[in-house]
Amino acid sequence: MQFVRPLWACLAISCLLISAAPAQSADHARPAPLRTAWLAEFEAFAAWYAHDRQWDRENNPSVELRPFPTGRLLVDNMHAYGWNLGACGGVPALRALLRKDVYVVGVGTEEAAFNAVYARASSPLARLNGGGAARYLRGKTVLCPLGTSAHQLLLAWLDGMGLRDTDVTIVDAEPDEAVRALAKGLGEAAALWAPATYAAEELGLFRITDGRKSGIAQPVLLLAERGYADKHPERITAYLRSYLQAVESFGKMPVEELALLYQRFQREFAGKALSAANARRELETHLLFPLEKQKALLGGVEADAARPEGTLRDWLKDVIAFHKKTGALSSREAGELESLPLVTPRFLP
Repeated sequence: MQFVRPLWACLAISCLLISAAPAQSADHARPAPLRTAWLAEFEAFAAWYAHDRQWDRENNPSVELRPFPTGRLLVDNMHAYGWNLGACGGVPALRALLRKDVYVVGVGTEEAAFNAVYARASSPLARLNGGGAARYLRGKTVLCPLGTSAHQLLLAWLDGMGLRDTDVTIVDAEPDEAVRALAKGLGEAAALWAPATYAAEELGLFRITDGRKSGIAQPVLLLAERGYADKHPERITAYLRSYLQAVESFGKMPVEELALLYQRFQREFAGKALSAANARRELETHLLFPLEKQKALLGGVEADAARPEGTLRDWLKDVIAFHKKTGALSSREAGELESLPLVTPRFLP
């Protein structure tokens, strides 16, 4: 039996289809949010400020900022979280570069001055230098988070004294844990990063050296997931434009205003209460890189003619050498990374 719908029912169905079609089309056309991943550290300051001012909405109607506790977790959870752009130190970033998962599209900061080695003020290491320090340290225990920028600094410090990692006992310890242990008399020295370095100084521990004094550079890299960047290069470029707009703004602010803004960032994004003195210290010591410097670092058209590869490539080769020394990279893997083909300026605005 064939049923005939009443005219009013046919008209109602037609109206529903007409009204639903544009909404469905609009939902389909709405782009997915740009997912970004950060450590709650200095390089996220520009991302947070660009988001606060809504500059990051250009070509990216929705941007998500997610904090991670360590660079290792950020890199390892790239696919689980599905982030499109993130930032972490060169040491964990090499894991993603080796997997060919990411492009290096910029530099967030350089933090060698914020990685430091500490000892107790009563330790002979607080007054010995060179050969005397090396003789005293041989066979002693040093606390350090393995496979990190602090570990890279520790090996550079040992090398400067003519020691190898096998000449001491290195105990894997996160910075906060290492500070507490060292203050209680466990271990002879500890390699740390900020803000654990602030806690170390508040407890009266003695700062022996830092990355800058040890002659190493430790960049924080801006990373773009390759699949997303190849499909949506304009969104990566638009986001970098907003990030660098924030960097330019910081350079024009009075120090007092910038320090207050940085304290607010630490409260809202990192959940930390930072003193005004430590806020100024972080701002004075961390390096920021505006657009022209980014081009030079990544080996773009504005690169220094004396360093056509870009300084960043030199820095990362030191990180590769560190990983090879620790055994984290085989000779074959180190060779694959040394040309650094995924470091590119092509997404810069």
